[in-house]
This record gives sequence, structure tokens and C-alpha cells, in this order.
Amino acid sequence: MATRVLLMWSEDITPVKNPASGVFTREAPQSLVMGGMPVFGHFDGMVKTLGLEQFHLTDELDKPLPHWQQRLHFKQQEFISIHSSRYLLGVGLTDIGYSNSGYCYLFDQISGKLFQQRWQYPIALKRHLAYSPWQGISNGKGIVIKREQGQWQLILRLSLQHVDINAELTLTPGALSLPMTLCCPSGYNGWSYAQQHSGLKLSGQLAINHEPQPLSRTRGGYGFWAGYTAGQSHWRWVCINGDYASTPLALNLASGINDTGSCQNVLWQDGARHLLTPVHFNVDHRSGREGRWRIWSEREELDLWFTPTGHFQLRQRGLRHRMLRRHYHGMFEGWVRDGTGQQQSVKQQPGIAEDFFAIW
Repeated sequence: MATRVLLMWSEDITPVKNPASGVFTREAPQSLVMGGMPVFGHFDGMVKTLGLEQFHLTDELDKPLPHWQQRLHFKQQEFISIHSSRYLLGVGLTDIGYSNSGYCYLFDQISGKLFQQRWQYPIALKRHLAYSPWQGISNGKGIVIKREQGQWQLILRLSLQHVDINAELTLTPGALSLPMTLCCPSGYNGWSYAQQHSGLKLSGQLAINHEPQPLSRTRGGYGFWAGYTAGQSHWRWVCINGDYASTPLALNLASGINDTGSCQNVLWQDGARHLLTPVHFNVDHRSGREGRWRIWSEREELDLWFTPTGHFQLRQRGLRHRMLRRHYHGMFEGWVRDGTGQQQSVKQQPGIAEDFFAIW
């Protein structure tokens, strides 16, 4: 079976090379884990199942771990963001094996107010998140994230500091739009799978304080991340859903998530996916000086400045873990090179950024 996994990568790859980065991709496997080993690389399409029952985690001395310890080492996070002309809405669910948590925040770009809610189940007696990014239901307090044949949906029944949010939304990509799907090694013997898709159209209904919100110019995106990670993780991430010259253009940029040379950076232009090379994040963390971020590429694919206007913060401390998550909302300025190599200006584009650290 192990030989078969190797053959799956070497035979009939039918590579698709990104003009800027030269990244090779292949058809997504039905199961991420095959023959006891994960399939690594960038995929075209979604993985149907993670195949966790076929994977056996070992310690640093290659000793197999019992099932309950393997369960505690498994981490999973899901996130959906909604970007409208007035609101930025973020929803997240997390399972770190021995604890479940979730959050939701709403930023009103007109009033400048932030409304938020967070919760945590310190002892996870049962799973609240579906393993598959293709099919299943994940839920928290007033939050339901559904996947039906790869179609992502969000259902909300929440009150954030007396602001009622009711939503039944379907996130729909363009006809030929592909998500960013990537599996990489993590730590000594772990792995992580990431799936991101932004610039998606929304259908359904969204009401804030019982006021229906128009969806024609509203864009959304989702993220799914799961795997067996090292004991300490840190990453920075930004997401933009916008329109440039009447053409939808979205960005997903991250640094620090993967241990290998692969990255999750991608641009969607009118739905078409363009994989990018690694980028640098320059952030001033000195006390009282949480100022602008600069995100730039050594291959001149982009150069962006992000100016935060506020942030949502989530701190967790348990017997086995510590976690700090900051989601900033603000404005992006700069430029990005599109799929044809042309430089597109980014001016006063709302978006979100995340600064994340965990010992788990």
C-alpha cells in the first residue's frame, strides 16, 4: 500500500503550473490518508475524507500512540468570513482534542463598533466538528457550518451584545473556481491539511437586528484546517474579498503555518485560482505599537500595507494548552499582480488579519 501512495504522486500527474510560482498540482485524492500515509502536495479540488482511521501517529521514538492519545493530538479549525459594504462578520469553531471553543464577531464599518461572543468547553466529551471538508455538520452555540457535497453553508442564530444575527447562507464559487487545498508534513511525524476558498458569492438571507442585508455585492470565504501538529504553532494570515474594475478579486495569504516550503498563498481573480509564492509579514509587536502590517513578496507578486482599525481577541489557558488569537479588521493599500502579470492597485480595501499563537 505504501508503494501505491508513492505511485499516486509519480504516475500521470498531469501537472498544472502557475505562471508566477511554478507550483505543480494534482487531482485531489478521495481520501487524504491512503495506505497509512497522507498524500502531500497541492490539489485541484476537495478531499472527500481525511481517512484518519488509516493513520497511526507515533511519538518521537517511533512508538505507536494509543487511540486516545492520537485523538488528543488531533486539531481542527473552521472559519467563515462575510464581507459586505457595511459589515465584516467572522465565525470560527475549534477542536484541539481535549477542548472545544468557538467565537463570532461583527464589525460595523460605519459606526466603528465591534460586537463579539466567545465560548469554550474545557473538557470535550464529544466532537462538535465534522472531520470531512466535503460532507458533514459542525456546530457550536448558535453556529452551524454545513458541508453538502462540497457546498459550504452557514446558519446563525446569535445575539452579540444585544445585536441579533440570523443567517442562512450558502457560499457558492464560480463554475471553474477551485479552492486552495494543501497537505504538508508537520513536526516529526505529523501532517496538516488546509482548504481555503474566498471571493465566493452568497445566497440565502442575512439579517442584523432584524434588518435584511443585501447580498448582491457581498462576498464570503471559508477555511478548513486539520491535522497532527507540533506542540507549538504560530501563524499570521490575511484575507481580502473585494472587487477591482468590476472583477471579483480575493486574497488568502499566510506565513508560519507550514513546516515545508509549500504555502497557502493564493489569489482568486474572477474565480480563477492563482497560487502564489511565500510572502513576508512585518508586524510591530511592541507594547502599545500595534501599528501597520506589511505583507510583501520577494518575487514581486504583491506589496500590501494593512492598517488595523480594531481587533477581536481570544485568550485561552488550560492545563495542557495556551492560545492567543487576535483578529484585526482594517484597510489594505498597495498592489497585487494578477493572473496575467498586470499590477492591480489595492485602495482602501476592507479586510481581516489574524495573529495566532498556541501551545497545544
